[in-house]
Amino acid sequence: MGLLVAVMIATGLARASVPTPTGELAPAWEAYRKVYVSEDGRAIDYREAARSTSEGQSYAMVRALWVGDRDTFDRAWRWTNANLQGGDPSRLPAWAWGKKADSSWGVLDPQPASDADQLMAWALLGASRRWKAPAYAEQAAALLGRIWDEETEVVNGERWLLPGPWARGADPVRLNPSYFLPFTWRSFAELDRAHDWRSLLAPAYRLLHDCRSAVGLSKDWCYADRSTGRVVAAAESSHDDFGFEAFRVAWTLAAEVKWHGERRARSLLGPYLALLSRPDAPVRIPAIIGPDGSAKVDWAYPGMYGALLPAWSLRRPAAARRAWEEQIVPLRAEHGWGDPNDYYGQNWIWLGLALWQSKEKPA
Repeated sequence: MGLLVAVMIATGLARASVPTPTGELAPAWEAYRKVYVSEDGRAIDYREAARSTSEGQSYAMVRALWVGDRDTFDRAWRWTNANLQGGDPSRLPAWAWGKKADSSWGVLDPQPASDADQLMAWALLGASRRWKAPAYAEQAAALLGRIWDEETEVVNGERWLLPGPWARGADPVRLNPSYFLPFTWRSFAELDRAHDWRSLLAPAYRLLHDCRSAVGLSKDWCYADRSTGRVVAAAESSHDDFGFEAFRVAWTLAAEVKWHGERRARSLLGPYLALLSRPDAPVRIPAIIGPDGSAKVDWAYPGMYGALLPAWSLRRPAAARRAWEEQIVPLRAEHGWGDPNDYYGQNWIWLGLALWQSKEKPA
């Protein structure tokens, strides 16, 4: 990681040679697809013993939809259905699949993860519109019924999104702020009239506000008292950090502002803008930030910069461009940005670039 950081903070790249982010999406997706997505549609996490996750499958589907790659979209969805859903498109997909202790390949953990489940349903709904294929919407509707029944719960008179069925009934309630995806709920409400998806919005924005550290950055994980709905102390101190889970919140807030003009999201963006240094200084942010705003590690993470790009672009576009040039362009290689085994970072750089550069939402 030390070598990676050294490259990341290098600022000697001639500005004239810096490629523009415009037009990067399609070729970057093609490079990713060739390396990380198998012929049968499995998105592979090489850093984690070549396992696959529902998260990785959802990212592949969203990205394929965004660039109009229907073939890869269909292959990713078919693999997900066959291997993570047991052939039932309405079943919540298992979150982890890979090599077992007996050397066979299959589901490692059957529990679902609601972030991936929402993104898959959102991508299916978008696919039905983009490719004028009602079958995708039918599959999305079936999945939505299970998400509502198994991954939402009424807590203190409000309906909350849970990280998975395993969190139901727990006290305190365990939450992951980065799993709150309001832009998907707005789309779900248009398709699924049987469930009040918009009722998730108000409690989610309250929790996004309350599940923040003293410096206003989202926490990786958050806990709330079941009887009062109020945020309580975390079970583990590290859960209060702004790290590999929480940086995704900035992307979601930017999407809500850009696509829906959401004022509550705009009001929460300030602390993410504050991460930027002086206008004339290099952009350098630690990969994990403690609840008091101090650096927990001495290295940076490219995926975080990717997720923050669209948030920065809303108010400080010049700074967003500078971050792109300083922290991402120097990492550009044949198959991605930085560590070629880091599928998570590759996805969040791409998704950040897509939201930053695209004028319309993909779904």
